[in-house]
Amino acid sequence: MDLERNLIAEKGPNKSFLEQQVFAALREIADYCVDHVSPGKRLPLTPAVLAASAGGQEKSRHALALELVGFAKEMCQLKSPRDPFNNKRKSLALDIIGRLDADYDMLELMELCISALQSNKKALIFAAAELLESRCARNLPLEPEIIKCLDRIISKTRDRSVAVAALNVQVEASVIDEFEALSRIDDWREENS
Repeated sequence: MDLERNLIAEKGPNKSFLEQQVFAALREIADYCVDHVSPGKRLPLTPAVLAASAGGQEKSRHALALELVGFAKEMCQLKSPRDPFNNKRKSLALDIIGRLDADYDMLELMELCISALQSNKKALIFAAAELLESRCARNLPLEPEIIKCLDRIISKTRDRSVAVAALNVQVEASVIDEFEALSRIDDWREENS
């Protein structure tokens, strides 16, 4: 994580490649943390869970997951306007959060998704949509604020793929059915052609 923090300020032709490799390693660590949580059990990822952890390995995995969440939140809030990798970095950070969401409940998750959906950045909207779809596949509910953000995206975007991604999340969440999604994409097409 410190390597990534140091790379952000650097310049050079291989910087983006190196950052992608760092995030690939962090994804593997997130998968390691999730693979060892009891199946079907979602733990709140808080310092209290860390204190209640029984064994040394279990405690270190929870501590690592907690540290990854803090790091991902830091990356999502990072403002680096002249950095061409900035939005990709944020989407990779959301991917880490999404992997941890498989077995951990995180207070930061919805806040980061709402921020990504409100960003108007295609890469961030797709990353948030993917994370939300995986939550829906596990029958986890979406907050009303997320639905409002998705509706706002559909009404304002000029990009069909972004509109479809937002509609797909709503279909997966059973907010709308497939026929309504098709009707809404037809309406979107008429407004944006």
